[in-house]
Amino acid sequence: MVAIRYASWIAGGVFIAALVLLFLHLSANDLEFSRYNTGWNGASAFFSDLPRDRTIEVFNPAILEKQPGNATLLVIAPYRMPTEQEIAGYKAFLAAGHTLFLADDFGAGNEILAGIGSRITINPVNISSLDRQYADPYMVIAYRTQNEGPFVMPPDLTLNGAALLEGGTPLVLTSVMSWADRNANNRLNTGEEMGTLPVMVQESVGPGRLVVLSDPSIFVNTMYVQPENGNNRALIHHIINADSTLLIDQMNSRTADAKGLSGILHVVRNTGIIEIFIFCLLILGAAWAWRKKAF
Repeated sequence: MVAIRYASWIAGGVFIAALVLLFLHLSANDLEFSRYNTGWNGASAFFSDLPRDRTIEVFNPAILEKQPGNATLLVIAPYRMPTEQEIAGYKAFLAAGHTLFLADDFGAGNEILAGIGSRITINPVNISSLDRQYADPYMVIAYRTQNEGPFVMPPDLTLNGAALLEGGTPLVLTSVMSWADRNANNRLNTGEEMGTLPVMVQESVGPGRLVVLSDPSIFVNTMYVQPENGNNRALIHHIINADSTLLIDQMNSRTADAKGLSGILHVVRNTGIIEIFIFCLLILGAAWAWRKKAF
């Protein structure tokens, strides 16, 4: 009888473990930049490091108008034209003296920049360099300038497919062995001159500060976790661990991309009524199981 009971417990444990593994598998995805993607091109590691006690995920632009004190908003890899309400929220956020950090290369970053009245533009041209990580000329190593920035800056960053920035005050520049690869052939050709190129700049927008990085891929797992890219992680940690409120845009960011069960979980995690409903069902289920055991 005891052996049967232990066998039942073991079988139950195996069944629960299988359900957990299935749950984890279904809740993940392979969408680039997605917070639910645990693969090389997802942002799961970055999101797992966020300080939960002072991080606000922004699903409604009205939240941006209500932030007191010093706050930083991260807009990572925007993918569509921002709405008028979103632009109004970004402008109100900057008007309150906060910092907006936009990381984008060829997405909708220019629409946001134009909407908030910035003079910075993202030129959709990949930067190549002889000063690079690995054998890929798009894996550019860029260096901080002597200008004081809004965050503690590591000596260099490793970027992957960074775009060319125009306008603003440079915070990070490539080395002189770099060029704008306008014909995308990974080679230096006639008309493509070598020189230092800006990949991270800042600008004052009213009382607020705007920082633009032309490569959102520093937030994906392979560019964030690997030891050789430690300076990328150092910069991000300085940003998210600064003594200020941290806001993460989930309105117009590819980090919020979800599909399958991860999409359902995304809705559940961010809808209080649904969470309460599920919690009540679990309590009722536990009470029913206890009652059956008692009889």
